[in-house]
Amino acid sequence: MAGLQNIQDELLCDGRITRCEVEKIKDYMAADGQLDYQDARFLVELLKKADDVCKEFDDLFFPCLREIILQDGQIGMDEQFLLLQMLYSDGEVRPREREFLSQLYRDVDNITPEFEQLYQTAMQCKSENWDLGV
Repeated sequence: MAGLQNIQDELLCDGRITRCEVEKIKDYMAADGQLDYQDARFLVELLKKADDVCKEFDDLFFPCLREIILQDGQIGMDEQFLLLQMLYSDGEVRPREREFLSQLYRDVDNITPEFEQLYQTAMQCKSENWDLGV
């Protein structure tokens, strides 16, 4: 856990994830030789904490997250939680995030009522300045 926190601190020292830092992220994720849920959590945490991410980060983030989430053909509650964090942690639902969610919706084998609700809510909410009502 300390190693994870150290790399997050290093990558986010300026609040941004740059193209050069994407290579460090790839190296960190490749260290154990497998793409798994812990990698998805790592990527989502980086996205949540970053003030700005480069296109190269998105190019890494979305395919990795897609592969991990769809490994078993369904989107479970823990994976939905990651999606919620991705979508709403920064107060903006980016177009690329909506596109990603739409692709997941098309590709998932079994759409649960909970994922249906998550999807419909995300597609209908404003891109910025939305309110969860709490």
